[in-house]
Amino acid sequence: MYIFIINPKAGSGRALKVFSDIQNSAVYRQMDSQYFFTEYEGHGEAIARKISADPEGKTIIVVGGDGTIHEVMNGLISTEIRIAFIPAGSGNDFARGCGIKGKPEEILRKIIEHNMVRPYWIGNYTADGYGVRKFVNSIGFGFDAAIAHAANQSSYRRFLNALGLGTLSYVIALIYVLMYYKPMSMELEIDNEKRILKDCWMVTIANHPYYGGGMKIIPTAVIQPNVFPLLIIHSISKWKVLALFITVFLGIHTRFKEVEILEATTLKITAETSIPFQTDGQTGKCSSSLISKQKEAVHITGIDEAWAK
Repeated sequence: MYIFIINPKAGSGRALKVFSDIQNSAVYRQMDSQYFFTEYEGHGEAIARKISADPEGKTIIVVGGDGTIHEVMNGLISTEIRIAFIPAGSGNDFARGCGIKGKPEEILRKIIEHNMVRPYWIGNYTADGYGVRKFVNSIGFGFDAAIAHAANQSSYRRFLNALGLGTLSYVIALIYVLMYYKPMSMELEIDNEKRILKDCWMVTIANHPYYGGGMKIIPTAVIQPNVFPLLIIHSISKWKVLALFITVFLGIHTRFKEVEILEATTLKITAETSIPFQTDGQTGKCSSSLISKQKEAVHITGIDEAWAK
């Protein structure tokens, strides 16, 4: 049984059109399937929780953006169920990171016919000691979270999404936030070793290289169990930050001396005041967070053959 979860608002309505085209395809008409539309924030999580309570023989196919896959992954109560993703959002970084390529009908055909599955280890985090949540692509603290918040609140984002220029909203927000942003002080505990950062712009943890609609924030990141890479930007001038982010699309920002990339199995972040954070583009504030990898892998299907090897 294939069960579609569609966010009709993703990509400024693009997900709705994508699913409509899928329904008109010959592949869809031959499927044993059901579908659900999300109706409010968090609905995807509730739907996934109910479906995954009885996972045998089921595949969830998510049609939406990174926010939609974030909700679905947080709703899973079993890793036995297979997950597929047909990108229809503004960023679609999960698709990039997983090698999900092609037109929607082509991806659907891969899901049905190729039957290839690859494990994907998502991340766990807490914010101010509250219950464990999951991040699919990345979690970031500081500057990138402030940018994500500004982009999410902007009036121009919907217009740019409709033109297929969703990444541009992130760039505009970056320039806006740069004008007022002040670096933070925080304590990092990386695998039980403590470190104090006095002039930190951002700390980002990622499960694959991409975020912000194609930026290669951690170019060396690979999908793997137990260990995650973290990027730290600190002790850098404001205008050099702008130059740094111009190079992020090429993944060569790691050449800047103010950029560090480390690996960890656990990371604890503590700050004296609340700092902005983002998980898969969803934003909030906290003064402490504990981050690790989920031990059980989620099984992803509909992937590109080369990525599966």
